[in-house]
Amino acid sequence: SNEEIDMKFAIYQIQLTSAQRNTINESGDFDSVPAFAAKTKMSMDFSGDKIGGLAYDAFDAGYYTHVANIEANSLNEVFQIGNIGPEQNIERLTRMSSISVSNLIIDEEGDTFVVATMGFVGIGVNKSLAA
Repeated sequence: SNEEIDMKFAIYQIQLTSAQRNTINESGDFDSVPAFAAKTKMSMDFSGDKIGGLAYDAFDAGYYTHVANIEANSLNEVFQIGNIGPEQNIERLTRMSSISVSNLIIDEEGDTFVVATMGFVGIGVNKSLAA
């Protein structure tokens, strides 16, 4: 049969408060908000060499929010659903933007991946975060 078994993946994003956005706009300084600086550095890591460490540190610093859970069969499918749907595969927990560089995708085993410019970079396993 064609029955596909979907897995659940937790999606984490770095979200800025309006106060943080105002700070950046007023100062013109990305580094004035460490969460935004981390996100910016990740989006500039075109080689994919640094993004794992940046994401790990940003997670450790508490910059990430669990925004949604997505039912899918692979990381690529999570990325696709997080950008174009179908909406019924997405359980939104709070405001969520399209899945992009710097987002974390955590599978049912707790394996954690950061979305990189090209593909995904594993940053370890954390059982307590398992989707």
